[in-house]
Amino acid sequence: MSVDLFMNETLVQALGFVALGLNLCVSSTINDNRMRALICLSCLTFAVHYTLLGALVAGLNLFVNSFRALVSVKYKGYHVFCLFLIVQIGMSIYFYSEPRDLLPAIASCISCYALFVAEGMRMRIAFLICTLTWMVNAALVGSYGGLLNDLFNASMLTITIFRLRKQQKLQAQTN
Repeated sequence: MSVDLFMNETLVQALGFVALGLNLCVSSTINDNRMRALICLSCLTFAVHYTLLGALVAGLNLFVNSFRALVSVKYKGYHVFCLFLIVQIGMSIYFYSEPRDLLPAIASCISCYALFVAEGMRMRIAFLICTLTWMVNAALVGSYGGLLNDLFNASMLTITIFRLRKQQKLQAQTN
């Protein structure tokens, strides 16, 4: 292995850890606008990271996801969902080159549904399925930062789902 190849691989993996760091900041910020900006930056950084790892469909979907996160602040509903769904499916089909390309396409479609249509428990479950799909993609592509990011997100979503379920049970008992 040449030094240049090692340095390039190290820099690409470092970029994944930068994106992970941005995502960790998302979960700790209390300012909504800062949170959305960090989500956008995290998606953009992961988009570059995955593209450099040779996962073009993942990178392109993450690029669209970054823009989509900003749009979801102001717009919700089935029509916006359908617009982004068409863009992401069309783009994924156009750039498809191998079976693993299906994973980021599927994950992005699920998260699109979660952002624009789902609420509450359904939204969190959709995001958990999306995260688990991205986790498999990260493992196949070899993204260490992506894998840690998805493990963190899956853990947080699982905890939140259990908290919501517990809250629903308590509310049902008091009614």
